[in-house]
Parts: sequence; structure tokens; C-alpha cells
Amino acid sequence: MLRFGFVAACEEFPPTELVRFGVMSEKHGLDAVWASDHFHPWWHTGAHGVFAWNVLSAVGALTRRVIIGTSVTCPLFRYSPAIVAQSFATLSCLYPGRVFLGVGTGEALNEVPCGFDWPSTHKERLERLKEALIIIRLLWSRDFVTFKGKFYRVTKANIYDKPPIQIPIHVATTGVKGAELAGTLGDALMSLPLEDTSIFTSKLFPTLDKAARKYNRDPETIEKSLLVHVGFHEDNYDAALRSLLKWRTTLLPAFFDLGVYDPRYIEMHGNRVSTEAIEKYFLVADSEEAIIRFMEKYIKIGFTHIAAAVDGDVEGFIKIFGGTISPYLKETYGGRVEDWQPYRGHYPKEALEKILGEMI
Repeated sequence: MLRFGFVAACEEFPPTELVRFGVMSEKHGLDAVWASDHFHPWWHTGAHGVFAWNVLSAVGALTRRVIIGTSVTCPLFRYSPAIVAQSFATLSCLYPGRVFLGVGTGEALNEVPCGFDWPSTHKERLERLKEALIIIRLLWSRDFVTFKGKFYRVTKANIYDKPPIQIPIHVATTGVKGAELAGTLGDALMSLPLEDTSIFTSKLFPTLDKAARKYNRDPETIEKSLLVHVGFHEDNYDAALRSLLKWRTTLLPAFFDLGVYDPRYIEMHGNRVSTEAIEKYFLVADSEEAIIRFMEKYIKIGFTHIAAAVDGDVEGFIKIFGGTISPYLKETYGGRVEDWQPYRGHYPKEALEKILGEMI
């Protein structure tokens, strides 16, 4: 089943606009609304810093079927795993069958300003994320949970209003170790476009499958989702390209690993990134055909849930993405389902038991 969605960029728009775009997304036929979960934005000039969970709850209340979730929440520092588990359990009670949790290892710009030290290695952040996911899954499925790990602990913790339907967890990564974690504890691997798409088919997807089989999981049940940054202006490529300039900062890999947290400093360095880099990693589109060609490239290698963070003519993009592009792609690649179906996870309890056994 193919799903297409809109990403509510909480760094870029005020909350009222984000909710309006979310409601518009359902009206024009899209399947999902994702929300970027940040404390600080990636730039300073004209930026926003909206709390993603509030936006999702508002979109859920004003819509009937659209899937809502984060891209992504970092359950390592400013949010403890237990609070993330409680928040998304409540969202699922409010909007059953419509909620997912996207998780990642985070960035210093969200955690350091809130008083936390930034780990010096990505290895530690992945270890923390694994522990956090174990706690979240335990709290969603068991009563009065006690867990003591290397980084986190909970003591007789109980979520009284548990999810009525298993919440899918999307693990965000562009690397092999993250793909392994997605196969171990995720319902989906969430990623970004890569210059060399063969990395997905030669490295990430095989690693995902191997990790899933280790825990007696069917790799076919693990979804592959993709977040695409899009600059769109019909018949105006230059305007579409200019609309994406602010996102240049996200193309500086060092800011994901170093403890840099001031949006003013990040913006200063991001301004040095070339427009050629934007064209390489983002979708600059001035026509429906350009969008379709880009989406097809990723659908053909296995991505089935694709959401767009849009700059430029946002409303125009939502209308054509939901109204014409999404139906065409679903018809062409066999992803159309007429009746609404709950969006649910399929994570087996036996897999979690095996992981816990390995930790003893």
C-alpha cells in the first residue's frame, strides 16, 4: 500500500499555518501529516519553533482519517522515553489507527539549549535510542514496568491509557547501524533521499532484512518511509530553488555530530552551501512531471510511505500532490485502497522478549 503525506515543518511556519496545511492535506486526498519535532530551528532569520505534538493533536481533531506522526522525535534527552510513550499512547487513544511515532538520534540544537550534554559519539546516541525504544514498547504493552539499562531506568512505571492499536515506530536513519536498529525494534525505516540510491538496495535494506530475521520477523512487514524536501513553483524553477535556500544548513553533516546548537551560527555556515548541493539532495520542481519522476525513483526501490516538506507554493503543491500525483502513482504501482484502514504496527512480542533476554 502506497501512502503520501505532507510534512508540517515546525521550524518554518507558525502553528496556525501548520494546522491549516494539515487539514488541507486531508481535504486534497493525502494520506498522512508528519511534523518535524524541534526545539531550535535550523536557521534564525524568519524561523519558528513550534511544538510538534500540539500541532499533530490539533490536526487529528480537525480531520477524520489522515495519519499523524513525527519526523522525528528524539527520546533521549529533553523527552524521556517514558514521557514519549505516554504522549503517543494518548494520541492513539484520541485518534486510534491514525498515529505513528518517528524517532531518531537527534541533534544538539534541540538538546543542549534544554540543559543536556551532547554525546561525543553517534554510537552512544544509537545505544540510547535502542534503550529508549525498549522502554517505550514495554510501557505500551505491559503494566508496572521496571527496567534498568545503561542510560535509562523506569521503576514500576505504568501507562494507564495504553494505545488501543499498536503504534508503528519509524526509525530514522541514512546509515547501516540505524537500519539494523530499525530491523530490530522498528515497524519502519525512515530515511532521506541520497545522491546514490544504490546505497539503499546494497546496504541499508539488506541490513534491515538481516536484523529482522535475527528476531524472527518478516522483513516484508517493515515499511520504508521517506522524507523529501521540495521546492515547488509551477513553471518557475529558479523560484522553486530559491525557496529551499534556508534548508541548506541541514546539508552540513558536522552539525549532526558536533555540539553546535545556536541557530544563528548554523545559519551563518549554511549560507556557504552551494545551490548545486540543494539540487543534488532536494527536489526542485516546476511541474507535476518532475515530482512524479522523483517519486517513482524511490517507489521502484521499495519506499511505500513518502512525505514532502514543501517550500514555495505550498498550497499549490498540496493540491496537485494529493489531487493528481498521488492517485496516479497509486494506480500505476498498485497502491490504491478505497476503504480506510487503521494504520497499525506489527511488532511481535517474541522479538522484544528475545532482545530483553540478550540484555541479561
